[in-house]
Amino acid sequence: MSTDDEFHTLHLRSFTLLAAVAREGSFSAAADRLGLNQSVVSYGIDKLRQVFDDPLFVRIAGQTQPTARCEELIVLADKFIEDFQLLRTKGRFDPATTTERLVIACNYYERMLFVPRAIAALSRAAPGLQIEIIEASGIGHEKLLNRDADLLIGPFQRQNAAFYTRTVATDRFAYMIDPAHPEAGKALTLERYLALDHILVTYGGRWQSGYLTELAQLGHGIDPAIKIPSPAGIEELVRGTRLVATLPFALARKIGQGLYTSPGPFAANLQIQLIWTAVNHHSEMLKWARETIAASIKSAEGATALGWQHDPGKDQGR
Repeated sequence: MSTDDEFHTLHLRSFTLLAAVAREGSFSAAADRLGLNQSVVSYGIDKLRQVFDDPLFVRIAGQTQPTARCEELIVLADKFIEDFQLLRTKGRFDPATTTERLVIACNYYERMLFVPRAIAALSRAAPGLQIEIIEASGIGHEKLLNRDADLLIGPFQRQNAAFYTRTVATDRFAYMIDPAHPEAGKALTLERYLALDHILVTYGGRWQSGYLTELAQLGHGIDPAIKIPSPAGIEELVRGTRLVATLPFALARKIGQGLYTSPGPFAANLQIQLIWTAVNHHSEMLKWARETIAASIKSAEGATALGWQHDPGKDQGR
C-alpha cells in the first residue's frame, strides 16, 4: 500500500491514540486509559509512523518521549478532535437534557467559598450533568493540558499561549488572630505585623501568596513559627493562641468565626480566574458552564457578602 493510500486509511482513532500516548507517557498506560489492548495502540501508532515517516515516540532514560514531528502532530490532533467533536455536537447542547461530564480543578479556597454555589447553579439548570471536583495542587495547568480537567478555577497565572483565562473576582489578604491577642482590634504597622508569631501556608511549595511576594520586594520576610501545607483547619491553630494566620480576606471571614480578622499592611491582591485550553474553547457545554460559574460568583451572596470585588472580566486568549 502506498503512503497516500495509508494516509486515506487514517481515522479519528489514530489521532486519539497519538494524543493518549503523549498524555500518559507510555503505550500501556494509554491502552488502560482508553480501555483497549496494548496491541491496538501499538498498531495505530505504527500506521502513523508509516504515513509520516517518523518514529513519533522514542525511549529516553526509560521514558517514552515524543519526537519534534510528533509534537506537531499532537497539536494538529487536538485541533482535529476538537473540531470533530464540535461538528458532532453543534447545536445539540441542552442543559436540561445533557448527561455530559464536567471536571473542575480547584483548591481549598475555591471549594470553601464558591464551588458549592457554582455546583448548585449548574445542577439547577442541568440536573443530568455529571460534575467532578479534583484537586489542582498547584499543577492545575498540567491537568488541563492532560485533559484530566475541563476547567481550572483559582489564583493561577496563565503560563503560555495554550490557555484562555477569564478573571471573575478579586480578593485581598488579611490576617486572623484570636480576639484575646494583644494586637486584636489595632491597626497594625508593617513592623508590628512582621514581629508576630506567624503560621505560614506553603501550599506544598507549588504556589506562593501574593503578600509574601510583596514583602520580599520590600526587602522583608516572615520567620514562621509553624508551617502547614494547606489553610484547611488553620483557624483552630489560631484560636486561643498568639499565632497569626494571613489568608485571602474572604476565606478568613468564612472560616474565622469568633476570631479577629483585618486587612493586612500590604496592597497585594488575589485574582480568581477561570482557565481552560484551546481544545475545548468552542465547546458549547463549556461555554455555558463558564458563564454559569461566573454568574454564580457575581451574585450578591457570592461576591459582596464575602467581601470580594466582582470582576465581570472578558475571555483572554492566545
